[in-house]
Amino acid sequence: MTQLKLECSNCLTAGNETEPEWSGPHCLETDSQLQFVYGNDGLQQCSIKQGTPFHRLLSATLPICCRLSTEAETMSEFPLYASTKGNYNMVLHGHKSRVVGAAIYAVGRPLPNSVPGVTTMQFNTKWYEGTGLSTLMANKRHQEEFIISPIVAIMFCILSACVVYVIGRVYVESYLIPQLLKQQGTKKTD
Repeated sequence: MTQLKLECSNCLTAGNETEPEWSGPHCLETDSQLQFVYGNDGLQQCSIKQGTPFHRLLSATLPICCRLSTEAETMSEFPLYASTKGNYNMVLHGHKSRVVGAAIYAVGRPLPNSVPGVTTMQFNTKWYEGTGLSTLMANKRHQEEFIISPIVAIMFCILSACVVYVIGRVYVESYLIPQLLKQQGTKKTD
């Protein structure tokens, strides 16, 4: 399974010649950086301490650019319309184990601060296959589980042919031939 890290930076520095400073949320729940599994839909919670680089980035009024990356490569950069705390929807498009597009935006009311000095965020992720919104990855994986292997398909065809042969033979020998013999017998007596 491909693990994708979320990293964000100030969009104003992302376009300059200087290298932007990317930082990601370090979740208190897992004691690691927030990560998403490629193709897995679901709800993920991440609580961060106030005063961390990521929290300062969210607290600023500047536009934020985010990216998803693996240990080997950066896959996709996209804008983030964020608030300091809250619920986020994350729509991701993937093709052949690569992220081809993404969007993340805040929805609903912010989550209450239950612990002083800690901000909790929830990410509701939804993956789509390709660039359209018609094929959910979760549905595609579910459908792939029911793909018939070639050997099973050949066996099904042979079984169907045998059933058709038996039904046809029973019909011909039990009904059709006696009817024809009966008609031939009545023609000869006339």
